[in-house]
Amino acid sequence: MARILFGELLREWWERYLLQGCEAYALESWKRLEIDVLPVLGQKDPRKITPPMILAILRKIEARGTYVKARKIKSHISQAMRYGIACGHVTSDPTRDIGFALTRYKSRPRAAITEPREIGLLMKKIEEYRFRQRRLSLKLAVLTFVRAGELVGAEWSEIKWDANLWRIPPEKMKMKRPHLVPLATQTLDVLRELQKLTGKYRWLFPSRWDRNRHENACVLTSALRAIGYEKAVVCAHGFRAMAATTLSDMGWPSEVIERQLAHIDQNRVRAAYQRSELMDDRRRMMQAWADFLDLKCAHAILGR
Repeated sequence: MARILFGELLREWWERYLLQGCEAYALESWKRLEIDVLPVLGQKDPRKITPPMILAILRKIEARGTYVKARKIKSHISQAMRYGIACGHVTSDPTRDIGFALTRYKSRPRAAITEPREIGLLMKKIEEYRFRQRRLSLKLAVLTFVRAGELVGAEWSEIKWDANLWRIPPEKMKMKRPHLVPLATQTLDVLRELQKLTGKYRWLFPSRWDRNRHENACVLTSALRAIGYEKAVVCAHGFRAMAATTLSDMGWPSEVIERQLAHIDQNRVRAAYQRSELMDDRRRMMQAWADFLDLKCAHAILGR
């Protein structure tokens, strides 16, 4: 069997496995590997890669404070190595015991705004943002409260205008299940405005540098920083907590909120019998959410 370099092995694993799932996640992951792994290990024989070599890479990533990223990189290298074992390129996975040498990291809740007046101020600042495409992306992120990767990876073909729905295919979802997002009147207005900007492209939010690709999810966080919000105050993922908390305070049932968040019941037996999509309730809830945002934004503009 012809010898293979680790960079070639990694790319082969990526194309056969990771790229077959969520494309946005796969592209983001490959970019990380290109930056942190390939310059060091790409030209090496995978049989000669040792645990200390990999640990040195992961320690540098940890030094930047990105502990979760370090563990994801370790996981990707491990999967590539195990793929290599199956293909006969290597005989063992050198990452097997590295987890014990990495920094233990306790996850913290994502920063979110939940006080109604502060939500109004957030919407006011978004309305005042002069970068049109980014303003619209932030508005859609708040109105739909989907994950950032799901939003920036949205395609115009997924918007069902006749049904007032956004149908997200399973390969783009975290849990690999299709998801429906009812579109409130205000959300449709934002989409119509956005369509004038990007409707001729495949993506709702095509990259400024390559229109054949969509924007990276980090642009939402960058936009929040641009309008004056620090990481400790709010992040794009925090819009989900903001919506869930507020809708609960408004009296919406938890099962309706959880279904719209695309959360799956951890009780597998109960989840198997939950066939109802609760679409009527979800439509009313999403419209109530959009109306609430409009009201609080108006109050903020008036200084209430």
